[in-house]
Amino acid sequence: MSENKQTQQTPKTEIRDGKTDTAPKAAPGFTPFMAFDPMQAWTIGQQAWQSTQQAWLASQEAFHKMIGDAFGRSEQFTEQFAALEGQMAQRAHEAVDQWAKLAHDTINYGVQLSSQARKLGFETARKMTPGA
Repeated sequence: MSENKQTQQTPKTEIRDGKTDTAPKAAPGFTPFMAFDPMQAWTIGQQAWQSTQQAWLASQEAFHKMIGDAFGRSEQFTEQFAALEGQMAQRAHEAVDQWAKLAHDTINYGVQLSSQARKLGFETARKMTPGA
């Protein structure tokens, strides 16, 4: 039994060409001992910073373009609004002029009715007088 326990505890080994291989197999494309580059972190950081700067500049250009387009559209809107406001003011003046004309006509008509009522009143009073 003691031999049985020993065989269970020892790792499996493959024998290739008379050599024993106990090292674990690495994934394909993985190099366990990469070359040491002390400036690698600096280089990677600089590349990341440059790509960030380029993205920031691109976003700034897009933002400036968007603001410029929005400003141009707002200028067009204000020009259209000013034209419509001018039309509105002109129509309001025309409406006030029309109302004033109607008010004058109403007053004149009231004066005319009052005059006719006075004439009728005097004619009726004459007809009712005893010597007429």
